[in-house]
Amino acid sequence: MAKIFYCHGSTNRLGMLRAVTPLPDLSNVLSDETLNYMGLSFPDLKQDSPPCTVIEILLGEEEGSWKPGFYLIEKGPLDFEDSLRTLHKAASGSI
Repeated sequence: MAKIFYCHGSTNRLGMLRAVTPLPDLSNVLSDETLNYMGLSFPDLKQDSPPCTVIEILLGEEEGSWKPGFYLIEKGPLDFEDSLRTLHKAASGSI
């Protein structure tokens, strides 16, 4: 499982939990994204950092090329939300 955090954007928060999703599903959403592995601690984001999305993989939850820790995606919360909604519509037919 992966935790998805939205940082900044319309919430102006440093990290708001948005969703928890299986890694295989998340891999489909992230296939075209650049992931930056940030290590085992939540990234040190400043108030003036641009909106971004952070993914957390817990120790023991890693699969394939995913390592435990945090990944930074430069896609902001609004853009990532569109990708997440598409994933959930395809998986369940609705949100």
